[in-house]
Amino acid sequence: MTLLIRPATLETVRPLRLRALREDPDAFGSTLSDEQTRPDADWAFWVSDSVIAFDDETPVGMANLKVNGDEARLYGMWVAPEARGRGVGEALVHAAMEQAAGRPITLCVAEPAHAARRLYERLGFEPAGTGGTLREGSDIRTLDYSRSGTFSPGQ
Repeated sequence: MTLLIRPATLETVRPLRLRALREDPDAFGSTLSDEQTRPDADWAFWVSDSVIAFDDETPVGMANLKVNGDEARLYGMWVAPEARGRGVGEALVHAAMEQAAGRPITLCVAEPAHAARRLYERLGFEPAGTGGTLREGSDIRTLDYSRSGTFSPGQ
């Protein structure tokens, strides 16, 4: 695997996000039916501030980091099943930490997503003691995680 992290474009993030919503619907607050008819102009949230992981030229993962003042929040992280266990998630989180530039990072993860929770905990995220439900009408619980702003590559 030749792993590259690049900024998102509409042509890379839209099909990857729709695939993620189709294949892992219980990992996201949004749904495929909500997003598949979204006009191009409404994809700005996902195009800006997102990075895409590529295996050679094939998109295999994504993450979005929104910075607001002294804080940052990680959204929509996903790794394709065929790329899991190969360092893609860790590379995406490291890219987000670099983008956060020393700011603390928060995120929300579905409680049943044990592999994602283990990844975040291994990379220094800690449960914040808060959470909620995945989306309206869902019984899936979510957990909030946070990480201090300090980061050194290789951490």
